[in-house]
Amino acid sequence: MIPAGALRWKALSQEFWLLPQRALWWEAKSALMVSDLHLAKAEHFRSQGLQVPPTVDAQTLSELTRLLTRLKPNTLLVLGDLFHSAPNKAWDDFGRWLQDEHRAGLAEAVLVRGNHDRASSERYEAMGMAVVDRWEAENVCCTHAPDDEVPKGQWVHFCGHVHPAARLRGAGRQHERVPCFHAASTGCDAGLRMVLPAFGKFTGTHAVEPRRGSEVFLVAENAVLGPWKPEGVSRRGRR
Repeated sequence: MIPAGALRWKALSQEFWLLPQRALWWEAKSALMVSDLHLAKAEHFRSQGLQVPPTVDAQTLSELTRLLTRLKPNTLLVLGDLFHSAPNKAWDDFGRWLQDEHRAGLAEAVLVRGNHDRASSERYEAMGMAVVDRWEAENVCCTHAPDDEVPKGQWVHFCGHVHPAARLRGAGRQHERVPCFHAASTGCDAGLRMVLPAFGKFTGTHAVEPRRGSEVFLVAENAVLGPWKPEGVSRRGRR
């Protein structure tokens, strides 16, 4: 059952769903994609004496559990930066969580290695995750960063790393950043790129602007909206 508020996105004869939970559902392959969980970040900051709520990882994993329970995917794809820091207690908590999900029916969990994923492959595999640098299926490729090497031609490239957000401007000089999905057909060797928002509850954002050949889909509280284009963007993609 597709979550309420999801937005259908078609690319190269494939159909995907952009989810308000900041995840992507590929129903035809029974694959759920998330990126940039940055687990263990709060635990790392707390070890340095910073007052960070200890529940942010639990919130992230609870949201993911709800998606896994609803969609029942065969494959969970994490597009990099599963953990933020060196191994600490949060790594063991995640390992126990993943084993519970496997017992509940998740057939496969794959980590597409990101810049924060520096542990040995054996460490992740012991938790129940396969580790790859790039994942491919049916002219779809997944990496961590937009500038990673990808196949050339008619492909859809899914990635994360950027933590994209749209800057919404209000009255006066007020503005707010809203997480978003960012699609682009220019500057991508694969042909079409979709950058996923960060799934983790304790992550920053990077503001992106729609340019020529790109689309932005806003992640509102209960729905994905778009494509969105602010006033004042010219055909050349400059303000």
